[in-house]
Amino acid sequence: MSPDVALYLEVAAAVAMVVLIVALAAAASGACRNDCRAAAAADADMERALGDATLVPYAQTAVEARARQRCCVFCQSEYAKASDELVRVVPACGHFFHAACDADRWIRTRRTCPLCRGALWPRAVPIGAGAAVVMVVP
Repeated sequence: MSPDVALYLEVAAAVAMVVLIVALAAAASGACRNDCRAAAAADADMERALGDATLVPYAQTAVEARARQRCCVFCQSEYAKASDELVRVVPACGHFFHAACDADRWIRTRRTCPLCRGALWPRAVPIGAGAAVVMVVP
């Protein structure tokens, strides 16, 4: 083995050891825990988006939403005028889909609205972050 090849192998082994030590130190210090918390928060949002509160009869959806969205994006059939047909409503955007269609599976895997690809829940703006608070006094 030539001296150049031996040197390259020693450098590669040293770099691999440094990468391994840094990864172990990051895992031990809790740097990875923030990702787990974010994933848990996303799971909670997803389950809230799939909860019973978002399953409503078609007749209870907003009139302007019914005018814009006449058919389900999954099955491409029109919504029935019957009051007992259940639809799943995405809280952030108000889009809805037949409860029998695969909206739940889409939301669980992609964590977005199947129609507009928006977030499941509207993002809250913290009061100190440039948001204006307006109070109306009669």
